[in-house]
Amino acid sequence: MQQTVILAAGNGSRIGSRQNGLPKPLVQVAGQALIERTLNQAESAGCEEAVVVLGNGADRVREHLEALDTPLRLTLVQSHAPDGPNGFSLLAAEKHTRDRFFLQMVDHVFAEPVLSRLTNGGQPATEDMRLLVDHSPAHLDEVDATKVRIEQGHIVAIGKRVQPWDAVDAGYFLLDRRIFGALRAASPGESLSVSAGMRRVACEGALAPVALEGIPWVDVDTPKDWEQAEDILGSPTLSWE
Repeated sequence: MQQTVILAAGNGSRIGSRQNGLPKPLVQVAGQALIERTLNQAESAGCEEAVVVLGNGADRVREHLEALDTPLRLTLVQSHAPDGPNGFSLLAAEKHTRDRFFLQMVDHVFAEPVLSRLTNGGQPATEDMRLLVDHSPAHLDEVDATKVRIEQGHIVAIGKRVQPWDAVDAGYFLLDRRIFGALRAASPGESLSVSAGMRRVACEGALAPVALEGIPWVDVDTPKDWEQAEDILGSPTLSWE
């Protein structure tokens, strides 16, 4: 059974949804909530189960999901540190995950289904974890983007400060349960982000890139990002508020 974990605990401070009382996962892009678009990606990849980690506005997101008509079996989990780095949210899903699972960021919007590329594209070694990467991202905010350096078919560095870099982290992963040990092994004082865990995995030579080329996408963090997402999906830009 294919399973995905969706991190949906963020507070939406940069896009302004928190100030408007709307949890970020419920922000609509082209007439559909971010969480629904993320679930559609999972369904298109053959997933039967989604573990959704909630945080800010959890009650409203839970109510929305409980009313949603989806073939996916949903397991809703509460992050214990919704305002902290997203590694805390991933750790909250640990006891619900299978040996191998997808990981999706709720605020990443793609022009078409892409999650299945992690299982049928590139064919890296079966023991590798995998990350969708874009070698030529459009509308790149280089300072804020999580970047990767690739050597001999493996990611050897990942983070916002990586220089030089070869591609940008597109926010969709195929992982196994080693990621939880990698997160716990993060250096004292290091931000407990997903990237911190992935740095450990990369150091072990166990993280492979899967190319996402020619497919527009955007990480919806700001009102400008939201406008770009509307444009990508061919929707006239009005307002999500």
